[in-house]
Amino acid sequence: MVLQIRRLEKPVIAAINGAVSGAAFGVALACDLRIAAENARFVVGFLGIGLAPDSAISVLLPAVVGLGRATEYAFTNCSINAQEALTLGLVNRVVPAAELESQTAALAASLANGPVHAMGLTKRAFNKAVLPHLEEVLDYEAHIQDIAGRGDEHKEGVRAFLEKRPASFYPLK
Repeated sequence: MVLQIRRLEKPVIAAINGAVSGAAFGVALACDLRIAAENARFVVGFLGIGLAPDSAISVLLPAVVGLGRATEYAFTNCSINAQEALTLGLVNRVVPAAELESQTAALAASLANGPVHAMGLTKRAFNKAVLPHLEEVLDYEAHIQDIAGRGDEHKEGVRAFLEKRPASFYPLK
């Protein structure tokens, strides 16, 4: 889906309401523009269940917030609220939850009335400049996710999630 969003030569807008975690975070990052409701929050999420990031988070998150912050958010799984996301550039706008749908529709209508073909070419140029190896990154993420998914850390992470308790990765039991 991430690759399809990036290859679509039309603007793609994410309207974000509530929590966005894991693969959903990667999908949101793949979109061209992101509008968040005031109650939105973002969590990388993968390491909490003993997995490595996928859905292009390994390339998109550092591209947006920088490697140091991306590493911190991935390693700590700390939540990023809507205002912090705006400051970091994770979202383009923060709006009241009641206005999310109407403001997203208004932006979409405005873009639809613009030079959509030129927007598509711009998106293609941005992809070439900033994400030239996106397909390779997605393949590599799948490879390392497969490795992590077979490990004891993932098993413990899933058990802890299902039991609604913090995971105890070390020492693994």
